[in-house]
Amino acid sequence: MLSPTVVRPTVVFRPTVVIGLGGTGYEVVLKLKKRFIDVYGSVPEVIRFISIDTTENIQEREKSPDGTKVVLEPNELYAISVANPLPLTRNDHIAEWWPRDISAASLISGAGQIRARGRLALFAKVGDIDALIAQAINAVREIRTSKQAFSDNFQVSSRDGVEVFIVGSLAGGTGSGTFLDTAFLTREHLNNFSNITGVFVLPRVFANIPQTHLVKSNAYGALKEIEHFWGLSPSNSIEIDYGIRKIKADRPPFDAVFLIDGVNKNGTVVGRPDDLQNLVADGLYIQIGSQIGLDAANVADNIRAYLATGEKVRGRNINYCSFGFATLTLPVQQYERMKLEDAQNLLKNELMASTATIDLESEITRFLEDCKLADATTVLNALTESDRGGQMKPEFRIGEMRYDRTALPTIKELYKRQLDQFEQRTAQELGLSFYRLEQTATAAIATFWERSLNRPNGLAYVLEFLTQLSQKLDELQQSVQRKSQEAKSSFNTLKLEPQEEKIKEAAETWFSNKNTIQATCQRYKERADQKWKTYLHWKRCDKAAELYGVLRAKVEEIQEKCQRLHSNLDKVYRDLEQSYHEVSRQGSNDNPFIHTIQRINLQSKRPKVTGEDFIRWHREQSQTLTNWSEKKAEDVKNEILKFVNEAYYPLTSMTVEQVLADSNPEDAGQDLQQLGKLAVPLWQYEVSEIPIQQQHLITEFYYYGVESNNTIFSDPPLSSRLPKGSNNPSFVPTGEPHKVMLFRVEVGVPLFAFNGMRELESAYLDPNKVFKHLHRNWTNLANLIPPEDDGGALRWFALALAPDPYKLVVNQSKKYFVSTEQAKRLEGGVLLLGGDRKSAFKAFKNNLPLVKEIADKVERITHEDQDKAKSTLQNYINHLNQVLKGGKVDAQIQEQVEMEIQEIEAYLEDLDVII
Repeated sequence: MLSPTVVRPTVVFRPTVVIGLGGTGYEVVLKLKKRFIDVYGSVPEVIRFISIDTTENIQEREKSPDGTKVVLEPNELYAISVANPLPLTRNDHIAEWWPRDISAASLISGAGQIRARGRLALFAKVGDIDALIAQAINAVREIRTSKQAFSDNFQVSSRDGVEVFIVGSLAGGTGSGTFLDTAFLTREHLNNFSNITGVFVLPRVFANIPQTHLVKSNAYGALKEIEHFWGLSPSNSIEIDYGIRKIKADRPPFDAVFLIDGVNKNGTVVGRPDDLQNLVADGLYIQIGSQIGLDAANVADNIRAYLATGEKVRGRNINYCSFGFATLTLPVQQYERMKLEDAQNLLKNELMASTATIDLESEITRFLEDCKLADATTVLNALTESDRGGQMKPEFRIGEMRYDRTALPTIKELYKRQLDQFEQRTAQELGLSFYRLEQTATAAIATFWERSLNRPNGLAYVLEFLTQLSQKLDELQQSVQRKSQEAKSSFNTLKLEPQEEKIKEAAETWFSNKNTIQATCQRYKERADQKWKTYLHWKRCDKAAELYGVLRAKVEEIQEKCQRLHSNLDKVYRDLEQSYHEVSRQGSNDNPFIHTIQRINLQSKRPKVTGEDFIRWHREQSQTLTNWSEKKAEDVKNEILKFVNEAYYPLTSMTVEQVLADSNPEDAGQDLQQLGKLAVPLWQYEVSEIPIQQQHLITEFYYYGVESNNTIFSDPPLSSRLPKGSNNPSFVPTGEPHKVMLFRVEVGVPLFAFNGMRELESAYLDPNKVFKHLHRNWTNLANLIPPEDDGGALRWFALALAPDPYKLVVNQSKKYFVSTEQAKRLEGGVLLLGGDRKSAFKAFKNNLPLVKEIADKVERITHEDQDKAKSTLQNYINHLNQVLKGGKVDAQIQEQVEMEIQEIEAYLEDLDVII
């Protein structure tokens, strides 16, 4: 219950309904309800909870962690139970979508991971569910209308609209089977000022749970449906017949969709569903309970405004978000914990901190010079240095051959035999030289690693040094690789055939002359010598590139060791934070998303602990810090704790903001940065999958939960050290003095960039998996992963389809033809590409000479009259957009046309840049 001594700032709530679907949705709703009771003593009437699941014993699955029994009331809970659903599938409005190969078993103890069965359960009880949703929305709307205030600390927003959150998992049968229809039904009861936000858990966290073999295919099918229905509009709507009434869906089901994975961008894994559900509840609480945005725009408003442009990436929507949630806390401090604080300061300031400014470039140059690696020429000469001194000199020997009609076959046989010997000898000698250079350089790198790490803040120095060294080695490798390509090109250019022809002519003349034949053979030898010299240079460049690559791999191996060491130290730091809770009898805290402040102003009794003293002590133990890369974090922590013996006085009377305000701004900034790192959104994606020119679409919003509106973070010096995105952070008063919370939202990532998406697609495509969609006709929805890069073929195909003056590819009688030189002997000079747009493009991109020919023609047409070309292409884009808006284009063809439009737009942008 809320302590009577706590004075909280007034919180303005927007009318909110949270709908939990399936087991995950129920767990989140229950945890969220408990948070409101813990903080406010009760759930404000302006907030309503609903849980919908296909199991009857739902209340038995959750108990609050502290033992307080928190349950959902009868008006908050709806358990769908259908003993015999088979007759339902014979109803027309269900038969039109029900997959015929799925059995309609009883729906009493869940949907059995089958999405269609979850949807069937909703259709069976759609009247009750629709009424439950309507009742909740009307209840919170009426409170807003009456401007009812519950106490001095609770007020109702004057903004119109209702916030609806639909929470669940996309992995199972119930949540994944009911989320779309729940959104469509809910939308019917909302006005245009309301938001529906989907918060959905991805399947990774369920991977190790028995009987979850369908979670990946279910999630992929659900995501395909979400992706597809972003395209709903008044001109592109669908009608859903629920039996009790028909609904016309002409808006996307969600205004924002949060996707929550079991691993965040930093690689921190949330291994248990319960932990992930707690994080989702925390994220919802900070949005609802603290009322982010107050009467201004809230999270959903901000996201909707940001995505209003409707921009796509590679033909796919970017309307997806994730969030991270972390807390900065100040626990009760005790004197015996002083040694833990010293240990953390030692880690943070003496072992893991950045070093003073060092001229790394000069040090790296000196290191490479000592290893004789700084100059590519030096390395190349070292590789071709002979054991007897000097450089290897390849030579083709023709000896005492006869200069008559047999000269040509003789000299060719000599060349072939000596070439084999030369290539073997070159490979052998280059290999020996390579080995010597590799051993010398590798030993030097190992020596540097040992010497540099064993000094204060050596880890940061080594990482910085090795990072730049790796880049330098990469530059040197690329340099010799270019030389290799040049030498290879020269080698291939040097042909012996012209000389062979001259020998043949001299030998076969009626009055052959020995001197003439000998002269032509000598020129053959000179050309062969030149070719072999070039070959040797080519191969030594290859070997030099290999050497730089091997050394870079060695550097990266040590970098990995440093990263493991750094990870160990990070883990030790977190373990020490958790130890604070154990010693203060507050219980063990294994939440990786809570950062406890361990740095306060030092007292005079604190001994001076330096990195130099620690390293000297460590060396006396006959140990080197390089061993830490192979040790467990627990062993590292034990070694540090042996060296630490002081602690701090309790700080329980101080607030987090007081501690930060009394601290050195740099130290406080480190705490805040750690908070930002812990709050990274719970998803992972490959930014390289997104075109560079569109990577800016990904953005973040930062929302801080602070004690009051009068926060120290609003002003310098901490305002400049607060982690934030491209926009200024928002501050939300929570009235909790011992916590600073960060709710970090990231938006703008297309689904195909998600880590693990191809794995989900593979499961979805498995023919042995049960039907994955909610409608049997939805199998043809566009794939989430767009086609692979076609090398530019799509651009030229799209441009060739444009009208005059282009019109190089035409659609005649539902067939696609191209005007090409390849068809000059055919009637009309045109070549059939295919019977539809996709097959035509496939044939086009596989015909590389045709792609080049059309590209040349397009460029010629464009540059003959650029103004006309630009006008034509812009009009063509407008035409294509109008066709797509008509809603009569097949999903697969629509996907290609959208990508063609993007290619034409990019082409026009390039023209503007060139001009």
